[in-house]
Amino acid sequence: MTVKITEETFDREVMESLQPVLVEFYASWCGKCAMMEDVVADFAAGHDGRIKVCQIDADQCESLAEKYSVKKVPTFIAFRSGRLVSTACGVVSVKTLGKLFE
Repeated sequence: MTVKITEETFDREVMESLQPVLVEFYASWCGKCAMMEDVVADFAAGHDGRIKVCQIDADQCESLAEKYSVKKVPTFIAFRSGRLVSTACGVVSVKTLGKLFE
């Protein structure tokens, strides 16, 4: 399961999360983001209860995108204990998403 978050819910859902969090910055017009929908859903299902998966519309949350230097979508950012651990951009595999937390 993925959670859609906004600038208002970011701290609660990501920074204060007791679980590691994968954040996807996406855009509704982005073809590569659409290609990643199934990959993100598979990652979320495979890590349910262990890693929270959140999605942020980069166009609606420009200040968050700027804060985390999101230059293109999709961008994936792994957080652990409120700290940025690693990032990946573009079309990636479920395995690559998992490696962000290693």
